[in-house]
This record gives sequence, C-alpha cells and structure tokens, in this order.
Amino acid sequence: MSLKPRIAVMSDQLAGGIGGAESIVFNVLDIYPEADLFTTVYDKKIIPEPYCKKDIKASFVQKMPLAKRFYKAYFPLMPFAIEFLNFQDYDVIFSSHHSVAKGVIPRPDAAHICYCHSPARYIWDMFWVYSDLNRFNLFQRLFICLISNYLRMWDVTSACRVDLFLANSSYTATRIKKYYNRDARILHPPVDTEKFNHQESEEFYLMAGRLVAYKGFEMAVDAFNESGKRLIIAGDGAEYQKLKSKAKNNIELLGRVSENRLISLFNRCKGFIFPGKEDFGIVMAEAGAAGKPVIAFKGGGALDIIEDNKTGILFENQDIQSLNKAINLAESISWDHKYISNAVKRFDKKVFNSHIKEIIDNADTLIR
Repeated sequence: MSLKPRIAVMSDQLAGGIGGAESIVFNVLDIYPEADLFTTVYDKKIIPEPYCKKDIKASFVQKMPLAKRFYKAYFPLMPFAIEFLNFQDYDVIFSSHHSVAKGVIPRPDAAHICYCHSPARYIWDMFWVYSDLNRFNLFQRLFICLISNYLRMWDVTSACRVDLFLANSSYTATRIKKYYNRDARILHPPVDTEKFNHQESEEFYLMAGRLVAYKGFEMAVDAFNESGKRLIIAGDGAEYQKLKSKAKNNIELLGRVSENRLISLFNRCKGFIFPGKEDFGIVMAEAGAAGKPVIAFKGGGALDIIEDNKTGILFENQDIQSLNKAINLAESISWDHKYISNAVKRFDKKVFNSHIKEIIDNADTLIR
C-alpha cells in the first residue's frame, strides 16, 4: 500500500433523506476530506454542505427515470450497479451499508472496511413484515420472493469482499454472524452529545423519527389515546396521515421540524418513547444526552443504550398495556438526569471519530 493511500467512501444512496447511514459517511469525509465519494444514486438538493460540492461518483441508476425519488424500485438492479463501479484505483474502501454498499469489488491488495447498519432487512428477517406493510397480493409476494432469493445469494457472496465488518450494535453483530457467518467489531454510531442540555421537564413525552409502520408509532398513539398523557411526535413519513387521523387531542404531530426545535424538545420532554425494534436507534442516545429517561422495547439496539431503571425503562412486550405500564413505572422513579447524560458519553462523535480513524489509518494490517 502506498504511503498515502487513496480512500473511497461508498454509500448505499444519498437520496430520499439523510439518516444514520449517511451521517456515518459524512463523519468519515470530515476526517478524510480528500476521499472520493461513491453511491448508487444521489440528490444534491438534500445533501448538506460541504458534501454536496464533492464530485460524487454515482452508478448508472443515477440516469434511470425518476431514480432520485423512486430509487427503491431499482433495488433488483443495485447489485449490477454496485459492481459496475470501478474501485481499482483505491487502497482503502469504506462502505456504509444497509442495503448493497458492501458489494463493491476491491483490488486483491486493497482493504475494505464495512460499517454495517444492518444486513438488508427487506430480504432477511423482515421480509414478511415489509410484504405485509406494502400489502402485496399473492402474485406480488411470489415475484418479490423470487427476486429476494437472488438478492440473498448475492448478499452472502458479496460479504466475502469485506475485510472488516463494523457493527453499530450487538444486535446487528448477531445478525451479521447469522446471515454472513462473519464476526464484527462493535462500533456504536456517533452522537453529537454536546448539542443537548437538560432542562426542567415539562408535561409531555416525545417521539421522533421517520413515521413508518415498523417503528411502533401507531402502538404509541394507541397507548397515549388510552392513557390521556401528552405526547409530541416530531417527524414525517408514510404513516403521518394515518396517525394524525387516529390521534386524540393529547397527541400532537408536528411533522418535520428544524434541528433547533427538535433539540429543544429533547431537552424539555419528560421522557422519550421508543416502542420499535431498531438496529441501534440513535434518537434514544440523543434523548439520553439531554438527560431524559427512555421508555423502550427490550430488544435491538436499546439493549446497548439503556440501563434498565437507571437511564430508562425496558418493557418486554410490544403492546399498549406493556408500554403504559412502563410509562407509569418511569413516573414513579426519581431520575438522576446527570447520570443519564453521562452514561451516553461513550457514544459521542469524538469517540467514534477516534476509533474510525485508527481503523482506517491501519487498514493495511487487515490484508497482511
């Protein structure tokens, strides 16, 4: 490997929204601004500065009709699109993967580090959940099943091209082992903990994120409809109108809000509600940075973030009775807000950046 290795950063997509996977990409570009940026499809309108000014190298999907908006329709083509991208000039490849990004083809003497947010959920354990949410009929299910069978084989095969898997949580590491038969080093995603500052709690609970069905927003609305407690939901998504129509007056849906307003909500809320099962769930760590207890389902990334009865409450069953019982329990506890905020310092972006820089700077050791 050369004295100053050429670095490529690969993102699944940079379209449709900016989330945790894209934030990882931007973090790495902050550390290595000279690195080249690759993706399958991008929309410069949603990419923040200075990253939108980079010469982004996209796959042929970029030129397909309506790809920026309906890129998910091209998923069956994504393996071809990834493999058509040329990475032969690069000594180190860093991929931020939840779909197809790890499928790049490196040189034999190049190091490929994959930060895995999740093995593609829609073709593995959540295949049936996604089928139900999209209300596929029998013919559609059979067609999707055939495509998914091919994608699973490619997904496992392309895992062999990775020299080091980094997992965002213990839960994701377990899934990587199950589906790829590969060990993964756990490196939690970065949280800008310094943005948050605990303020005196007001009489409302908070939820935030993309309003999609599997995240448990509907269950929370049903639970708060029953309890009458005040709930504020910040975020937009496919479930917005459905949730809005069934929410009673004690529940307020704000839609998409500014970063400053969202931080203020975190700082002032009584507690944060997280009834879904996520691979990590960075909003839980952000709530902790604000010194607020998190009431979450006992599964997924919550197990890495929450200390039961110390930084939040973990409940066993994903139903409204269990959620309301957990909220009532939380209200009986005198929370140590300073302890809660200190407990999530291990997720701070400075910790992440230090670890990721050490890994990339020593990438040549992965191929010796």
